[in-house]
Amino acid sequence: MATDTITGERGVYQADVEESLPYKVYDADNHFYPVADALDRYLDPEMRARALAPGESWALENEEDIQEIKHVEGKAWRTVGEHPVPEGGHGGVDPTTLPEMDANIPIPGAMLNRLNPMRDLGDVGRAQLVERYNQMRPAFEHKDPRLGLMDFQGVQAAVVHAGGAPSDSAFNRGDVEAGYAVTRAFNQWLDDDWGFSYENRIFVPVVIPLREVDHAVAELEWAIDRGAKLVNLAPGPAFGRSPFDPYFDPFWARVNEAELRVAVHLGGGGYQRHGADWGEDPNAKYSEYNAFQWVSYWSDRPVMETITAMMFHNLFGRFPKIKVLIAEFGTPWLPYLVRKLDHAALLGRKPKWGTLPGRPSSIFKRHFVVAPFPEENVQRAIDVVGADCLVFGSDFPHSEGLPDPIQYASQLKGLDDVTVKKIMRDNLAGFLGLDD
Repeated sequence: MATDTITGERGVYQADVEESLPYKVYDADNHFYPVADALDRYLDPEMRARALAPGESWALENEEDIQEIKHVEGKAWRTVGEHPVPEGGHGGVDPTTLPEMDANIPIPGAMLNRLNPMRDLGDVGRAQLVERYNQMRPAFEHKDPRLGLMDFQGVQAAVVHAGGAPSDSAFNRGDVEAGYAVTRAFNQWLDDDWGFSYENRIFVPVVIPLREVDHAVAELEWAIDRGAKLVNLAPGPAFGRSPFDPYFDPFWARVNEAELRVAVHLGGGGYQRHGADWGEDPNAKYSEYNAFQWVSYWSDRPVMETITAMMFHNLFGRFPKIKVLIAEFGTPWLPYLVRKLDHAALLGRKPKWGTLPGRPSSIFKRHFVVAPFPEENVQRAIDVVGADCLVFGSDFPHSEGLPDPIQYASQLKGLDDVTVKKIMRDNLAGFLGLDD
């Protein structure tokens, strides 16, 4: 029965379903919304002009499109972030009927099904909840309010993913200098507004495209000097090379020496270009993907190819201290991939460079942590890689994420307390070197 009262202690889920834990959690997948001058604050106007091809615009300037009404095949529908809303909504909640967030920010949790906080609320309760989210908005954009919100939510530390600087256009046109100018401008803004390891609680991976090794190493050294603990790695190939080609060894050697962690976050890596072979638009934007494109070119294929390249281009054989977080890709692909990696090795298939330092599944367990989606069957991943490889990620405050991170524990029913604590806290704490 729908209610108009939000009675949970943290003000998002109702008291009878709200989770509680006797410890603070470590969240592997948090986000923020960039402010308007995230690029312009430090980017030279000349470089801005060089970085964009005629008719292009910055990806970061398209936030106003987040909940616009779009018209497709004569029908009007609203996006939630860059996602279409299916008929009937999510979990029985149609986001197009909900009160809108300020500044067109999507409502946190609006794309969830079982864990959708709106599903058991009436109209008044939904309006109250949206108002609570609006009160959180400063924490979506600034680090000090985010720390306060993390305290309220019971989150000790979080990896807060920044996405990427829009440098690909310049790189693809051969203007390496302009591409890395965009990268530096974005990273300078990150350092200003968030820091790379703020209060040893907010960890933002520095964004460093692997286009040209000397520029990449210079950006890495700059970030290390400013306290960076993680480096972002875009999924997919690196402008015609493997990111793990020995050409980039000076970069990975420095990552290894400094014991930085690597974060691979959800993205397509331009895989839609392969759609031309199937008669699909090779330049389609994610928001325009049809079902074929979404299944074929988003999420699973990019991350599987990236991990396979890490393994069989022998990144860990050359740089044994490197450890990798896989965030917001879920784990449906994981059991298949780990078995496939082992199968290739058992068939005698060799890595491209060097000799593997062990069985692929064993290497995976030593070097990776992976965040299952909030509404997944976590046991399937445990059966293949064990619980020590798994970390929780809330995807807060995105529409497909949990609006209350600790609620993830509701997906871990049936697991013993030690395993739950590993997933909710200990594994990511260890990965970040924050054991206590």
